[in-house]
Amino acid sequence: MQFGSRRMRRRTGMGRLIPPLVIFIVCSMTIRWTHVLISFSHQNSEAHNLSPLQNALINTAVNKHAQQSSNNHNLNDEHNNLRAAPRTLSELNILNETAPLSTLLYPLHAKSGTHHAYLYIGTPPQRQTLIVDTGSRLTAFPCEPHCPDCGIHASSQYHLQNSSTHEIVDCNNCKLNQVDFPLEDYMASDGIGGNSGDGPSLRGSTNQQQQQQTQRNLFPSSCTINNRCGIDQRYTEGSSWKAFEVQDKIWLGLDDETQSIEVHTKFATPFTFGCQVSEHGLFKTQYADGIMGLSMYTQTLVGTWYERGNISHESFSLCLNSKGGHIAIGGIANQEEEATTKHLSPMQFTPFSKQQVWYYTVSVTSISVGKHKLPKSILPHVNDHKGTIVDSGTTDTFISWKVAKPFIFAWERITKRQYNNRLQMYTYKQFNELPVITFELDGGVQWEITPRAYMEDVDATRQREIVNATEITTPDKWEGNRGFISRIYVDEPHGVVLGSNAMLDKEIYFDLANRRLGVAKAKCAY
Repeated sequence: MQFGSRRMRRRTGMGRLIPPLVIFIVCSMTIRWTHVLISFSHQNSEAHNLSPLQNALINTAVNKHAQQSSNNHNLNDEHNNLRAAPRTLSELNILNETAPLSTLLYPLHAKSGTHHAYLYIGTPPQRQTLIVDTGSRLTAFPCEPHCPDCGIHASSQYHLQNSSTHEIVDCNNCKLNQVDFPLEDYMASDGIGGNSGDGPSLRGSTNQQQQQQTQRNLFPSSCTINNRCGIDQRYTEGSSWKAFEVQDKIWLGLDDETQSIEVHTKFATPFTFGCQVSEHGLFKTQYADGIMGLSMYTQTLVGTWYERGNISHESFSLCLNSKGGHIAIGGIANQEEEATTKHLSPMQFTPFSKQQVWYYTVSVTSISVGKHKLPKSILPHVNDHKGTIVDSGTTDTFISWKVAKPFIFAWERITKRQYNNRLQMYTYKQFNELPVITFELDGGVQWEITPRAYMEDVDATRQREIVNATEITTPDKWEGNRGFISRIYVDEPHGVVLGSNAMLDKEIYFDLANRRLGVAKAKCAY
């Protein structure tokens, strides 16, 4: 949840504030055959040795390419490129190789629509409760005594002077304004101004204004009068925060602080974060102390642990449920018999669809509402501009407004009631008849969003806030009527944001090394 235009987290029908979120800079880059071409001049004997999944991938890719060649729809170049066929058999093998298992599992806790991890910082260690955010690149939280007007959050502020290992980064060594690829790639697109991620909202501005503002806002770091690397983050919904760069040793921990210190301190590594000196808007009122950016950027916890040798594979997974779940660093959760997290289906993989961006974008090949598949003419609207992104820092799911008409038509035809994002009452039988929303991703991945994930149970929400207990969930069965609000919004300017509600009850594997996403239905627990 980072700078720029990231849309604030939606205020629910109950009036609760969901912490802010930042709009991704959206880049419609010209990517030449991102998904790779298949060479059928390769040895036929190798083709015969393909697994059924690989053959399916090839057939799907070839059919897509043939269809695109004759398609009369007005698809833009980027959309055609993003839906191109895989390139080589070796890349197909990489796409489908088994994800490594991780022994570094840490609990997540759910509150106010977001999921939080415990980060330990400094010597002696101080704990901060941070939103796990795959849509942001920075980690930041308030610092005492530098933020006297910051809000009251889950933890006491990190006290800079109480840590003997902290270092204030001077202006000659700023790290959080570094780029991992040429910034010109961002400037070459007209896709700036989406609704989730790092970057400014620039709708209606000229290309020159976009470029100038993007360069200022992507890396809004400046040298302060104290020779510190200053960061000024502003959001379109009015929230903002300022910070300066600090380096200290950090590690992820457990609920038990003693065990976190005694057992997990060995994974501590120097890490640069934003030491907040002010916060405004939703940042000031949110439950969490701050954010932990997990996007594809070198200055994240995962990237730093990989560089330092704490993990052998640059990847992580999130397994979210309504109460919490876990984060696994360096792979996925162990699936042994005694493991608490269990896959309910095999993990499927899809490649990241965009190059040289730090958010996780996938290519959608179809959307279904129940058994009703939406027309293929909607695909450019979910794959162009920023495309479809997976963002754990976004509470809800947002779909392009250009998909609204067929989506709503299908939903209303199935449910026999009006689709909106307002409170509606359901009996248990009516609720059970609501459709599952399925996104099919490149490679045949079936990403299902069940009614229990996309419909917010207002009664459970109210009870959780009254007694401050995450264990209150929607009952397996109920008598009479129960109030729900749909948290799938069909008003996104471009593309799709698959928020944390779409990620529930799945283990989502973010493989930075092989540029792929893994999805498996799972019982998520720590």
